[in-house]
Amino acid sequence: MIAMTFIGAGFYYLWQEKIKWDMNAPGPFGPVQDVYQGNFWKYMLDAFISIGATTFLPAGMLLIFLVLVVVLGRFGLFTGAKGIGGARALENVPKLIVDNSSKVAPFVDATGHRSAQLFGSIAWDPLQTGGLGTPEHQRVTAGDVHRAHLGILYIDEIKNLSSEEAITLLTVLEDGQLPITMRSKWHDVGTAAMAVATEPVPCMCFLVGAGNFDSIGQIHPALMDRFYGYGKVVRMNDDMPNIIENRRKYVQFIAQEVKRFHLIPFSRGACEEIIDEGRRRSGKKDALTTRFRPLISIIKTAATLAMLEGAKVVQRRHVKEAIEKHCKTIQRQILEHQMQERGKFLEIKPYGAKIGQIYGLGVVMDPYSGEMTGNVLIVKGFLEKREKKSKDLKGYFKVTGIAKKGKEKFISDSIAKVRSVILSKYGIDIAQEYFTHIDFAQAYGVDGPSAGVTMAILLCSLIEGKPIRQDVAVTGEINIGLDDSIQVTAVGGVHEKIKAAEMWGFKKVVIPAKNYQYSIDPKDYKIEIVPAETLEDYLRECLVKAKPIPVIARKKWRKRVS
Repeated sequence: MIAMTFIGAGFYYLWQEKIKWDMNAPGPFGPVQDVYQGNFWKYMLDAFISIGATTFLPAGMLLIFLVLVVVLGRFGLFTGAKGIGGARALENVPKLIVDNSSKVAPFVDATGHRSAQLFGSIAWDPLQTGGLGTPEHQRVTAGDVHRAHLGILYIDEIKNLSSEEAITLLTVLEDGQLPITMRSKWHDVGTAAMAVATEPVPCMCFLVGAGNFDSIGQIHPALMDRFYGYGKVVRMNDDMPNIIENRRKYVQFIAQEVKRFHLIPFSRGACEEIIDEGRRRSGKKDALTTRFRPLISIIKTAATLAMLEGAKVVQRRHVKEAIEKHCKTIQRQILEHQMQERGKFLEIKPYGAKIGQIYGLGVVMDPYSGEMTGNVLIVKGFLEKREKKSKDLKGYFKVTGIAKKGKEKFISDSIAKVRSVILSKYGIDIAQEYFTHIDFAQAYGVDGPSAGVTMAILLCSLIEGKPIRQDVAVTGEINIGLDDSIQVTAVGGVHEKIKAAEMWGFKKVVIPAKNYQYSIDPKDYKIEIVPAETLEDYLRECLVKAKPIPVIARKKWRKRVS
């Protein structure tokens, strides 16, 4: 301030000298312009020298002194502080831990952060003796909960919080404030930071935790209780309606990924194919999946295939190739490889007609990822009427080649349903009046419910003596009939089953009508897909209209041959 006063005074006096020159004021030796012979700059230079000695020179000395104090003080030369940078020079200067003065509420993403990052910590100081240490308050670091004060704290995969972190987070939710103490892997080592703790720092934030369905059982019970008590546990939809607005959002998503990864543009057909894949992955005809990460892989792969061809635009065929050949999960690749290896030994011949053999459809599921792949089941049957004269021989109903390890209940339920269905349709008990044996030959992954209609059609063929078309594969869950109508209800994995039948060369697939109505679009497949509601609908599609050979006639024919 003093230096600026001197500088201002110097300029004022120079201005006065300028006025004297303009007025040609008289001086000790005469008018100034005559004395200097009209040389204005020589006159002003002499005036500056005479005035600067009392104004500009003192001001310059003060400014130089100020610069020296600031520069040399930074290195501790004036304070006597030791260490690099003069660690003690600022030991009495407060440190601003959190600045939430902004008018915009903060949003802090704390995904994957541990205790020190979540709740703050005291930095460990390796130089604790000899006056070289950093003051404790200079080593305080705020956590995510403090920076999110009056804002939003977001934690994805919240199940990964340790028990200690979950309990500390409870304190934040309960009190809205949390002291900062040492929280690091060195907390069990002797360090001065262990004795440091701040006053409670405000951390009143809105917590948003995210995770998959398996997170519910893995979150700390006390923390989960706070979610139920203070907030909401919301199930997020994994699909959205298949409407024009959402299809446009899919196109916007594709455009964003093209810009993000510097890909070539996608044609209309390519975009439509990705939208169709989103519909197929939702498992519903009127919905689109919201799981976009697998679709990103398809977009990148399709663009790569197009660029390898030298194309300037990604076409529909590039997207189809990416889906069918290059973008399968490792679990699906393993399952399909296993099925291909087993397929070398299967006797699947999808042509002609036979009595006592039918092709069913099943799925094989990876127990860890939930990935599924389709499977064709060869089901064979034997039916022989029991002689009433024989009292020692009792009828039976056996099913072999079925799945094990916890799925026996589903299989036994299907067997019981089939027995009741045949009893209601034909009035015979195949477990008492006949020797009945159904074998899932070379089968793999028969899970029970979807095999019900397969067994029922096979038994109807044996009882009526009508051949079964071998170019037709079936799936569905059989139900006990009411009002002379035996209903067949929906099953899971229909898309994978149809793909398996298509791969093996079948001409037709018969599926439950509900699956056809809500899950399947026939345009996605090359094979003919027929919906059916009742057992009669299935029999109409599967049985050949030929002269029937009753069971009794077949029995007499075998006796004559023997």
